[in-house]
Amino acid sequence: MEQIKIIFFALSSFFGIEDGRIAADKTTVTVFPENKEIEIIQEKLFTVIQSEKDNTLVLEQWDKLYYWKERKTSWSKELDSFPMKNFNLTPIKNKIQPNLTLTYSNEKDLRKMGIWYNTEKNQFSINHIPQHNIKTKDGKLIGNYWVFNGDRTFSFTVEPFLQMPENYQKFKQPLRELLTENKKE
Repeated sequence: MEQIKIIFFALSSFFGIEDGRIAADKTTVTVFPENKEIEIIQEKLFTVIQSEKDNTLVLEQWDKLYYWKERKTSWSKELDSFPMKNFNLTPIKNKIQPNLTLTYSNEKDLRKMGIWYNTEKNQFSINHIPQHNIKTKDGKLIGNYWVFNGDRTFSFTVEPFLQMPENYQKFKQPLRELLTENKKE
């Protein structure tokens, strides 16, 4: 079984942007099996800025994301099997909250996200990775896997940056702050 994909918490990975520099402290993933839909909501976007080059790169990446429709920014190849894709950036209380909705044709498509489906047991599962700080009220931790009922909507949160190394923490900057400084809001 594959690990939960970085696509969940690295915003630019939805669009296949190389060397993505925008990430989310918290990501909520909800799977709606009855609609064959998955929703990914990212919170507390941040970046790590160590140089002026990093600053420029992040602003360029943000531009590609913010104007993704106008610039015809292409989706990541990993998302090719998802027939419908929708991406919105919602401003909520002075924060930017990306919301991605995907529909899938077959439960096997979710493997690309690190979500597995067991047909015999009618269960979805994801790897339990302690460093990702996965939380859910809908699943059960069985061994090294979070297991979810295949008949019901389920969700989980991922917070992989809670134990970010100290040498990176000093360079961590909220995205909103960077955009304000550079008049990109």
